[in-house]
Amino acid sequence: MPNAIYQYSTASINILLKRKDDSKEFIVIKNDKKKISSIAWSRFGFPAKRLVDNSYKRIVGFASCFECKHTYSFQSGGSGSTKSLLNHKCKKRAPLANRQASPLNKIIKLEETTAPKLAAIDYTEIHDDLTKWICSSIRPFNIVTDPGFKIFLETIVNISQEYHAPIDIDDILISPAAISNNIHKLAEYYRSLIRSVLIDQAESGTLAISPDLWTDKSKNVNYLSLTVYFVATDFELYTIDLCCTPYNEVDKTGESVLQTIRQQLHLYGLLPYMDDHKITFTSDRESIILKALKGQPVIYCCAHRIDNVLKRAFYQTAQEREKKILNASTTSGKRQLTECQLICDSSFDSSSSEDDTTAPSPSKYIEAHTLLVDIPLKAKEILTTITASKKLVKYVKLTGLNKDIEDLGGIVLKQDCIVKWLLLSNMLESIDGSLEYVRSIFLKSKNQYYFKLDHISMDGLKDLICLLKEFKNVSLQIQTGTRPSLHMAYICINKLKRHLNGTDVDKDGKFINIDDRHEGTDFFRKRLFQLLQCMFAFDNKHIVAAALHPLYRKLTFATTYNKTFAYVYIREQVDEILGLNKQLMTFYEPLKKRHKTMEDQFADPDDEFDTQGVSSPSANTFNYDELERYLQMNIEDFYKQPNPLPFWRDHQSMFPALSLLARRLFSIPVTSVGVERHFSSAGLTITQRRSSLDPDTINDVLFVRSIQHLLESKPNFFF
Repeated sequence: MPNAIYQYSTASINILLKRKDDSKEFIVIKNDKKKISSIAWSRFGFPAKRLVDNSYKRIVGFASCFECKHTYSFQSGGSGSTKSLLNHKCKKRAPLANRQASPLNKIIKLEETTAPKLAAIDYTEIHDDLTKWICSSIRPFNIVTDPGFKIFLETIVNISQEYHAPIDIDDILISPAAISNNIHKLAEYYRSLIRSVLIDQAESGTLAISPDLWTDKSKNVNYLSLTVYFVATDFELYTIDLCCTPYNEVDKTGESVLQTIRQQLHLYGLLPYMDDHKITFTSDRESIILKALKGQPVIYCCAHRIDNVLKRAFYQTAQEREKKILNASTTSGKRQLTECQLICDSSFDSSSSEDDTTAPSPSKYIEAHTLLVDIPLKAKEILTTITASKKLVKYVKLTGLNKDIEDLGGIVLKQDCIVKWLLLSNMLESIDGSLEYVRSIFLKSKNQYYFKLDHISMDGLKDLICLLKEFKNVSLQIQTGTRPSLHMAYICINKLKRHLNGTDVDKDGKFINIDDRHEGTDFFRKRLFQLLQCMFAFDNKHIVAAALHPLYRKLTFATTYNKTFAYVYIREQVDEILGLNKQLMTFYEPLKKRHKTMEDQFADPDDEFDTQGVSSPSANTFNYDELERYLQMNIEDFYKQPNPLPFWRDHQSMFPALSLLARRLFSIPVTSVGVERHFSSAGLTITQRRSSLDPDTINDVLFVRSIQHLLESKPNFFF
C-alpha cells in the first residue's frame, strides 16, 4: 500500500469498515460505558483499528452503525449528540427514531423481516417498463446487468422503505448539470488524494508514464493522454489513467506536446522529478512524442516495433526508394506487380519513418535489403495470396455471404486492420477454415468472382498462418496489464528469433522442424528474421528486468554482452542505493529442458545450487553482495511464476537495494497498450448521444472511472 498519512474522515472510515481484503483490520466496537441513556447505542458503536498485538484502538471522533457501517462524526464526553444516530436510515433495518417512539422497543426485540416476493403482475409491469425504456431510448440490453445501475436501484428501494408516503421521483433523480458539477468535484478530490501518492513514487524512482495523442474524429478535438504505472511499497502494480486532456496548442510540434505534458504533471507536483529524469516514459516511435521526450528516459513500445517489423517484411510500408523504382518501371512491369503494390501502398503510419532509419547491410541481410520489384516469383505469390485474401473478405462482407458461410458450418471471414497488422493472422485463419464453403457458394451461384479464388495459394495461406502464429502469441503475451511486463521483451524476442531461424523447441524440449509447403515462404521467413535483427535492439532495462525475475535471473538465453552489461548496470544501481563497489561475474550456456509455456521456455535451469550457472569468485575479488546472493540462492518453486513481485515483497529485507531496483524496473510497461486502451474508453464516452460533452468533462469522467476501478480492488488505497 502506498505511503500516506492517516487522516480519517467519515467517508474513509465507511470504506475501511467495508473492505473485503482484510475485514478484521477495521471493525465497530461497542460503547462500553456503564450508563447509556440513548437507544442509539444498540445500533451504533465506535470504529476501531487493529493493533500489532491484535487488540483494537478506537478511532476518536466518530460513531459507526454495526449493520451498514455508515459513520457519523461524534464527540464523546458529554459534548456529543445522538440525534443524527437516532435519525439514521439504515439500509438494513428500520429507523431508530421510529423504534424509540414506543417504550416496548426497549424490552422487545423486533423480528427481522425478509424481502417479500414480487407479485406476478408487478414483476410483469417492471419488465415491460424496462423493455419500453430500452427500446424507445435505444439502450443496450445489458444495461440491466450494470453493477452501478443495480446499486442505484437498491439505494432507491432501501430509502423508499423508510417512508410511509409516496416519494417524489424528482427528489431522487439528479439534473444533468448537477451530475456534471459533481463529476468535477469528485475528480478534483481524487486528484488531491493521488498527488501525494505519485510524488512518493517519483521520489523513489518507481513512476512510469505512457503518453500518446488521440483525435476525436466526430468533433475533431485533439487529446493528450497520460497513463501512469508504479509498483508501490506493497509490491503491487498500479495503473491509473491520469488524464485525457484536450490538446489546445496551436500546432503539433514536439515542443508544444512537451508543454502540454508538463502542464499536466505540474498539477501533481511531478515536474521536478521529470526534470531530474526520475520518471521513465514508455512510448511508440511517433516522431512528435519522441521529440517531446528528447533527453528523457524512454522505453520504446515493443508491440509497435514487432508490428512494424511485420509491415515492412511484407512491403506494407514501402520506402521512398522502392516507390521511385516502381514508378520508373515499365508498363508491363507495373502490371505484373499490381497485386503486390496494393500491399506496398496500402498504408503508412507515423511510426514507420523511425523504422526506415535502419539500413540493413546488403551483404549480410540479403532478403531484408531486397526491393519489391526484385523479390523472387514464388515470394510474389505469397503477397498475391495476401492481397486476394483481403479482397475476398471485403467482397464477402459487401455481398452479405457470411451468413451463408455460417449456415454451411464455416467461420465468418474477418477483416484485417491496417493499424494492427497482426489481425491479418485472424483473417487468414478464418479464410483457411471457410474457403471450401466459399468455393461451394460461388459454384452454386455461378459467381464470376470464383475465378479469383485461384489467386489464393492454399499452401501459401497455411504457411502464412504458421509463420504469423508466434507473432500473434507474442503480441498477446506482452500486452498484459495486470502484472509487470518489462522482462517480456527478453522472452518474446528470443521466441520469435528461434521460431524464424528453426531453433525453436516444443513443450518437451524437442526441436520444431520448419516444414514450409510453399517455396516463397522461406524468403519471408528469412526477411522477418533479418528485419527483427536490424530493427529491434534490446534496451538495457529489458535485460536487467529479466535478471531480476526469479525465472530468468541467470540470463541463460542472453548474449554474453547483454548479460555482462545487465550485471554491471545492477551493480551500479546497487552502488547508487547502498554505496557498494562490485565487480563482474561469468555465466554459462543454455541447457535443453522441458517447458509448459512460452515464459517457461526461457527460464533458467532448475536450481540445485548450480555452480555452473554462476562462477564462484573468491571473497578477495569482491564482497558477497546482494546480487551474488540473489544469483546463487535456491528459490522456492512458489516464486517461479510469471509475476516476480511476490518474491521481492517477501525478500525485501534480505535484498533492500535489489527490491527497490525491482520496483523501479517492474513499474515500466514494455508496451504503450495501456494508454491506447484509455483512448478506447474515451471513444466509448464520446458518442453521438454525448456529442455535447465538454472535453474537460470527458477528462474528469475518465479519471474518476480509473480511480473507481482502483478502489473496487483496493478500497483502502488512499488510507
